[in-house]
This record gives sequence, structure tokens and C-alpha cells, in this order.
Amino acid sequence: MQCDEWALYRRKEHYPRGHKEFRGPFFNVHGPMDTMSWFSNHGVELKTGKVVASASISTGGKFALKIQKLINCFEHVEANYLLIASGSSRQGFSLAAQLGHSLIDPVPSLFTFKIEDPQLAELSGVSFPKVRAKLKLENIQRHLPQYTQVGPMLVTHWGLSGPVILRLSAWGARDLFASDYKGLLIVDFTPDLHLEDVKRILTRHKSQFMKQKVHSSCPSEFGLVKRFWKYLLDREEINDEILWASISNKSLASISYLLKQCIFKILGKGQFKDEFVTAGGVPLSEVSLKTMESKIHSRLFFAGEVLNVDGVTGGFNFQNAWSGGYIAGTSIGGLANVKHIGMMNHLDIWLSTFAYIHQLSNQYHTTYQRMLLHWLL
Repeated sequence: MQCDEWALYRRKEHYPRGHKEFRGPFFNVHGPMDTMSWFSNHGVELKTGKVVASASISTGGKFALKIQKLINCFEHVEANYLLIASGSSRQGFSLAAQLGHSLIDPVPSLFTFKIEDPQLAELSGVSFPKVRAKLKLENIQRHLPQYTQVGPMLVTHWGLSGPVILRLSAWGARDLFASDYKGLLIVDFTPDLHLEDVKRILTRHKSQFMKQKVHSSCPSEFGLVKRFWKYLLDREEINDEILWASISNKSLASISYLLKQCIFKILGKGQFKDEFVTAGGVPLSEVSLKTMESKIHSRLFFAGEVLNVDGVTGGFNFQNAWSGGYIAGTSIGGLANVKHIGMMNHLDIWLSTFAYIHQLSNQYHTTYQRMLLHWLL
């Protein structure tokens, strides 16, 4: 597989929305390494504090902006160029709509699953390096490959989290929203073993450890912590005192099936509104990805999460914001230089920079996202 084909394949994995449109030079213009270099070479202190309350087109063809500085304190300015990079803020969606753009209804993405299971909640902190998890929703009957993911998973005090869950929440963002965040999660805790292999391992373990209690002796091939092994046995109502010598073949078969297809009932998304990004926003079909300029209004630009783009982890969303911001800023600078070399007024620069800074500051609002950024780069 050629390098560009591999890059496209990886992009399809990481961007549930936007991977088709990004087949062109989008990330080649300003990719991850460029972003790293830019931040290492620029020590910029970011400041925010003003809100663009409304936007319209003035009679002179400029952007008329109403900016709120304090409560009931506004100022009105005009700008030749406008870059909206407001993240998932409703304010940014409102400004885009005021300027004639349609919107794909925003819904949460990248969130954890709420599972009502008191015994599972007692295992909070237990992690699994590799599981295969399948999302099943009542309103989706067709097979969707993206609804099966492989990766690490974490038990929390309210349900399940970890990379495999976040990826499922991203790919299923809209269907989960339509399902009121209710469905089934089917987890395979031994994804590298076939069902018959699991049965053979249990049978062999039985013959080797006949005098040991089943609850205190778990086959090492499964890589499970004892607390979770006990949880599985409790679900199958295996007596605490039973020895391996006394366990029936029927019970071994039921444990095998549970390891391969452990069903959890999803009753909602994680608490505290913990979603990290939003799916939805300005359709990519209304923006030129070569310049990030609106196809509806010239000199209007977009970048970041205000567009209908979201990735499977926070780091990919960072890169989308930075790549789009770089392309938009470069495009604005080029247009300004062509029209009035050296005459782009400070207001235009401030508006573009402010919007881009606002996007970046929003992206840094949790320690978890900073960890994801460090992992990606």
C-alpha cells in the first residue's frame, strides 16, 4: 500500500465525518508535523473575553459585527474578512446561520456509556488492554462495520469508557442520539481466541487445578484480573465454594459464551455532560476545503469544530482545528495582500486571530484532552 493510500485509510478510521472531503491536499498543506513546529516556534499568550453577538452583511459589503464586551455593553465594528472558529459553541452556529449557511443539527460525540450494573460499578478502575466491542441499536437493523471496534476499555463507577467506547460513541453519535442513548453493548473479552479455544482452555484448566476453587483460579490465558473473573462467575451464578473438579461442562460452556459475548445494557451517555466534541455544524459542502472559504459568502471563512467534522479522539479534532485555521489564515492573508498589499487593517487581523484563539482555548478545557494531544503528537 502506497503512503498516500495508507494515509487515506487511516483518515477514514479517525474521522467519522469529513474523511471523504479530506482526500485532497487539506492535511498536506499543514499537517501534524507543521502544527508541532508552529507551536514550538511561537510562544503566544492566548486571551479571550469578548463575544460576537451577531453578524450580517453591511450595505458596503463588509461584515457588520455586534460585539459584547460586558453585560449590556456592545460595540459595532466592520471587517473585510471573517473567520468563524468557535468550536461547538452555539454562538458560532448562530453566526453561520445568520450569514446564510445551513446547519446539520449538532449532537454530542466522544462520550462514555452509562451502564446500570451495581456489581460492575464495584470494579471501577479495572481496565482491559484489548476487547472487541459491538454496538447494537434497536433502530439500526443494517450491519455497520464501524459499530464494532477493537481496543482498550475501562470500567468506571457509572459504566464503561476507554478508547474503544469513545470510538463507538463517535461513529454512532447520531444513531445513539436518535435512540435516546439506549442500546446494547456486546463485548468479547478474548478477541484473539475462538470460542472453541476458550472452551479448551477452561477444560484444560479444570484438569490441572481440580482441587482449587473456581472463583480463586482464573486461566492466565485470558489475562483477566481476579475481581472481574469473579464478576463473570457471579453473572453465571457459579457458587463461591465450588471446585474446578465439580464444575459441569454446561457451566464451562456458559462461561465461554459470556467471555465471547458479554452483553451490557446501555441506559445513557456518561454523566456530567462529559462529551468532548460535537458532531454536526456547517456542512462541508458549503465550504471550499482548499481555502476554508464559504461558498455562500466570499471572504467568510470557517475552521474547526464549527464545521461538520469530528474525529474519534480529541487529538484528531485538535489537528482538524489547526489545519483548518492555518489554511484559512493563509487564505485571508493572501487575499488581503493581493487587494491591498500591506494594508490589511488591524481589525481584520484581530477578528481572525480572536476567532482562531477562541477555538484553541476551547479545545484545551480538560486535562484529558491535553493527554490525548500529547499521545497523538
